[in-house]
Amino acid sequence: MKKYKVFVIAMAAILFKLFLIGILGCSGLSDEETTDRIRFTEFFFFPTAPYVDKSYIEVIPKEELATLDIDYEAEVAAIQDVYKAFINAYVAKDMDELSKTFDRSTGMEYGTSTAKVYGWFDIKGYIEGNWFGPWGGECSSEEDWKLTDFYIRPKNVGADYAEASAKGPMFYYKPDGPVCYSEIGRFYFTKRTGDWRIHQIDGSRYFSDPKYKVP
Repeated sequence: MKKYKVFVIAMAAILFKLFLIGILGCSGLSDEETTDRIRFTEFFFFPTAPYVDKSYIEVIPKEELATLDIDYEAEVAAIQDVYKAFINAYVAKDMDELSKTFDRSTGMEYGTSTAKVYGWFDIKGYIEGNWFGPWGGECSSEEDWKLTDFYIRPKNVGADYAEASAKGPMFYYKPDGPVCYSEIGRFYFTKRTGDWRIHQIDGSRYFSDPKYKVP
């Protein structure tokens, strides 16, 4: 029985090769005609095979599916506005206004001087603890604070919303005392609902791919 199965498989392979020669052997076929014949062959021999296994399925790079028509000046201005609103609300200790600057969906990350905080509930608690707790401290900003080094990635197959990264002054606290100080932080923004929002600060989604660098 085993020899018979081997014989059947071998004959099937030979017949398949002969079939391909007959299908593709004609000279002068265009690329489209050749593709159509391959499709017919695959369907004839493997009608239930997943489409992903077919040779004729196109694989399109993510960047080719992206919407590349970006008004960089307008987008950068909108991101700067969100950043400025965040800084002003932070200094004023206004959680209602601060929360409006965040994209509070799953995946939030907030870097501190010692570790990362995850999720809006814990991030909110961390910020309020620094504002009003005994270990916190007053923070102040400068009028000329703004973001620099922008990267904007348009909506694509990897994310159905636009993304942006930029660097700018951010508030941190000394781990051994109630001292607020500023250093350059890395901001990651999303545009899920038509407006830019901060989703991560010093988080894992920050990107600096040269092809998305704002000119």
